[in-house]
Amino acid sequence: MENRITEYIKSKLAGDYQIWFIVFVLNAFGLLIQFSAKGRMVMMNPMDPIFSFIKSMVILIFSFILMSWFSRQNYLKFAQYSHVALLFSWILILVAFVFGESKGGASRWLEIGPISFMPSDMAKLCLIGSLAKDFSTRQSNPEAYNWQFFLWLLIKIGITCFLIMLSNFSTSILIFLTSIILMIFGRVPWKQIGYIIASVAILASLVVTLEIGQRAKTVKARIANFSNRVGKKDGKSVDKKDEDYQLYRSYYAIATGALSPKGPGRSQQRYFLSQAESDFVYAIIVEEYGIVVAIFIPLFFLWLMYRGANAVRHSGKPFGGLLSAGLTFSIVFQAFINMLVAVGAGPVTGQPMPMVSAGGTSLIFTAISIGLILSVSRDKEQETKDLKTII
Repeated sequence: MENRITEYIKSKLAGDYQIWFIVFVLNAFGLLIQFSAKGRMVMMNPMDPIFSFIKSMVILIFSFILMSWFSRQNYLKFAQYSHVALLFSWILILVAFVFGESKGGASRWLEIGPISFMPSDMAKLCLIGSLAKDFSTRQSNPEAYNWQFFLWLLIKIGITCFLIMLSNFSTSILIFLTSIILMIFGRVPWKQIGYIIASVAILASLVVTLEIGQRAKTVKARIANFSNRVGKKDGKSVDKKDEDYQLYRSYYAIATGALSPKGPGRSQQRYFLSQAESDFVYAIIVEEYGIVVAIFIPLFFLWLMYRGANAVRHSGKPFGGLLSAGLTFSIVFQAFINMLVAVGAGPVTGQPMPMVSAGGTSLIFTAISIGLILSVSRDKEQETKDLKTII
């Protein structure tokens, strides 16, 4: 009986077991901290946290099913549809921008029945897959990195970043940073990488300066606020609707809980932080569990990055290595951006922490990404089997 259970688990949890362990721990801890962070809902309706917890459990179970399914698939199939899927994601972003429901001053969501869908999450995954496919076919031929290919890259990255920039500037920057990492791994000439960086930087500056899209004014204000904080210009009052108010509450949570943690479910700042369960979840973690436990969160993400890089090293296929690198860095970048914002080391961005913050489609696409990383990590198992066969 025990052997059957073990075999069943192995058949469902394919790939690197260390990655599975990291994912289990982060999601389990995330579920616990979300239930605590949503405590302010009790003031409106005592049953709201329960309903929210049940919803989170359903999404989490579904995400693990998706992760398990993708981990057992051949990731090379993803390459076949990456270009078309990226084009489709562009269309969905435009539809959301024009017809989508406005939340937080931006139309970045599509409502599909009871499900809220953010196309930018799909575009991030598809762009990484599309770039990995492009670079994997050119690894053995440096001459393929000509000016025609440079224009193709610039158009693909530029359009993706621009469309997302219209309603979600921080996600656009995250995707661009991931693209740079992929170009470096893909051995794109440094001259071409420099041109692409300069081109997208000019595009972003024009979007902000000319206030194109829905978030340009917000981006301006956040950059100005961050500059003021760095320059220690504290002359203005802080309003409860001001993002600085939220940031200062985050500081209070960290300062009061770092060395004297309040314990699970006893956070005080969750009643004041409007995004306690997502954008400022790290502050709640520090307040309730202290700095010692909080240090383990970035360490777990660094461990994930190491295992993702390990999959790159063992993958015998260029596409697999590039795909794993892009997806891993994307997840880890986002996690560290969330933590840096909570401690005031960067402008407020609105980026949730993968697997820890509350989320719907973001959790689903993170699960798909990890499933693909796990699928790539299976190359190591095949390599081990091949070695045993030779011996």
